[in-house]
Amino acid sequence: MGKRLVHLLLAVAMAVSAFAGLTIAPAGAVVEELGNRIYFPFVPNGEEYGNMGPWYGTVTVQNPNGVDITIQLRKANGDVIGTATLEPFAAKTWNSSDLFDDGNGGGVVVLGPSAEVVPAGGVKYTIWRGETANGVDKIPNPCAGGFEAVTSVTIRQGDTVFTEYPANPSGDYTLLDDPDNPGAYIWVEWWQENIDNVNDTTFDPDEQPGPAEPDEGTQYTVEIRCEGATFPALGLPIAGVAKIVSPVASNSGRTSAQHESVSGYTALPQTDVEIGGQHALVFPIVQTNNGWDSVLHVTNFDSRSNCSVTVTLYQSPSGYSDPSYGQFIKLLKKGETWHIDLKEQGVPDGWVGQAWVDSDCRVAATVDRVKAAQPWGTPVNMALTNQALPQHAGNEVQALPLVFQGYNGWNTGLSMANLSDVAPANVQITYYNSAGVAVGTESRVIQPRAMEFVYKPSTTDVGIGGFGHALVVSTQPVLVAVDSVKYTGNDQDVGQALGYVAQSGTDIPHGQLYMPLFQKQGLLSGGNDNSGVALFNAGDRPVRVSIMFYSSTGSPTAPTLTAPIIASIPAHGGYIAYAPNYGEMPGGFQGSVVVTQLDGLGPIVGVSNNVNYDVQFDGSAAYNMPRAQGWELTCTTAQDPAPGDATADCTLSGMLGPGVVPGGAPILLHVIDNPAVDDMSFDVPANPDQNTLALTTAADGSFNAPLYWVTDADGNNQFTVTVELYYDVDGNGMLGPNDLLLTTATCSGGSQPQQQP
Repeated sequence: MGKRLVHLLLAVAMAVSAFAGLTIAPAGAVVEELGNRIYFPFVPNGEEYGNMGPWYGTVTVQNPNGVDITIQLRKANGDVIGTATLEPFAAKTWNSSDLFDDGNGGGVVVLGPSAEVVPAGGVKYTIWRGETANGVDKIPNPCAGGFEAVTSVTIRQGDTVFTEYPANPSGDYTLLDDPDNPGAYIWVEWWQENIDNVNDTTFDPDEQPGPAEPDEGTQYTVEIRCEGATFPALGLPIAGVAKIVSPVASNSGRTSAQHESVSGYTALPQTDVEIGGQHALVFPIVQTNNGWDSVLHVTNFDSRSNCSVTVTLYQSPSGYSDPSYGQFIKLLKKGETWHIDLKEQGVPDGWVGQAWVDSDCRVAATVDRVKAAQPWGTPVNMALTNQALPQHAGNEVQALPLVFQGYNGWNTGLSMANLSDVAPANVQITYYNSAGVAVGTESRVIQPRAMEFVYKPSTTDVGIGGFGHALVVSTQPVLVAVDSVKYTGNDQDVGQALGYVAQSGTDIPHGQLYMPLFQKQGLLSGGNDNSGVALFNAGDRPVRVSIMFYSSTGSPTAPTLTAPIIASIPAHGGYIAYAPNYGEMPGGFQGSVVVTQLDGLGPIVGVSNNVNYDVQFDGSAAYNMPRAQGWELTCTTAQDPAPGDATADCTLSGMLGPGVVPGGAPILLHVIDNPAVDDMSFDVPANPDQNTLALTTAADGSFNAPLYWVTDADGNNQFTVTVELYYDVDGNGMLGPNDLLLTTATCSGGSQPQQQP
């Protein structure tokens, strides 16, 4: 769990006693915490396992940002598959043959652009040399004053420092303001890429700029410094999903009557994979009961070989207190994927429990739970896929955005795994209908490293009206796998299965949820894949969200061609966006979804179901909606700060989330000072001392504010203070017990000592 998320949960917990009924925000699985790198633990390319197959995969990568980015796809061993440019809000899909040719499947990592704050107010971006026309790489402008506020740019690759033209007549590149969105982005235009471009007027034909530039597909850094305020260095998130099919390959994520089985999962962010030292990953459920088999895929993404991996099975309901039915040990080579078929390894029929994957290096894992036939022999070819998540990813509150009970034959089961090594977990499940009314509860006691499951067929009605939502509250951290199956119906809609892991969501305005793959039936060449997005407001207050549909190239698509859908979701209520319900959406649509929280506290969680009943047996898959909910706060100190004057000595700048929403989010800045040492204020010294400042974010989520050094009471010509950033839950402009601490920043500086006469 990230440090910011810990602060958020602690802040909410402190607010509970002061605000009756405020639910602790479910943090859920870290699988939804997006960054600029995502991992696909295993993508099959013709393998057979679980007495089914051959299996094939596709990966879809989404750029949910308002600027085009260049990504690079690599195999788990580091071999480069290729680079690609994604236009703003675009998504691209690769078939497994694109990734592995005719070789075996394996792990895939996707690398996007990144950014970090450097000393003295600079921002350094790490980007990929793109494949765009005319050799232009676009970089977000971190300077609040626009392009004119850029004071210096340094571009490096290793020991090579590139030079700017025309400042240097033999320069390698020139810098341009973004003509489409002035001030928002900086264009780096490489001379060598434009030498034969007769329409380009950037370079003087009489000059001979230098020949150097980064090779296409390689990384380089761009360090930018600004005059005045600097926006924080938020990395640009990317999202991805894998769609798994058999027995023939998929055409760009589409399925048909040629297929027999479909499954899928959401890609993991780097925080779930790039873990140092010894650590454990957990599968909430693996099984060999009722005709099911489980096949684990563990991939070594580390730069080292001899990666030590131990897989241990803990039986339900006794957990670590009973003997394990199996422990498997292997050293993995760099890039190697280890497949463990539980039935082939001798795990007896009827076994169910959880699996722990211990390792000393960067590994990622998925499990395919497959059911080739019913115990009496009827073929069903059902499949579910879950990711293994770090032990620390579990939390005491988990939100389930979609559960079924007797809905067109669909029913849901919950598998709850206690992640504690020593203490039992007392778990309560509360079910809510779509209107947000609590309609039923259940409880379980789960032993350490054990799991319990609850299956809700239509014969045990809890009153959700076919489908609804649930909260799982536990005395110990848990992971919850949510499986939905359909054993009744007509023809090929029988024998469906899909699953996801309970998840985290957006807690504050500007936070976003993403779905890289959203499809609608009606493709002229065939393909009746249909997607739906289920949103759940797990908090105690109403929340508004906006929903945007984008084509695969990034253009807005009806019904959000001119404006987003605005949905008001009651406390503990839900909202469904289902592709066939939108007549104006083109038949055969394939694109992506961006959901932005507009107001309220949330959290908002989401899942997307993808179903095609043309598939001969199981045509269903479910995907967590990954979230990006960043907040940044930086402090830039003036060059010559001095106490007591009307010139700002520091500038606080920051950002809430990646979203672009109308209106502002209420925030508070609070400076912690000691007037006996150094007195600081958000107002000029002549005015009353102001230690708390109320602001609203700009449309792009940014904010900035001055901070003044009022007095240097200890006379040491130095100051160091802490500034806190809060989300103003009440919106009253005053710091109170309900407000959420998001992050802090340190402001420090010094003045020149006075000369003695």
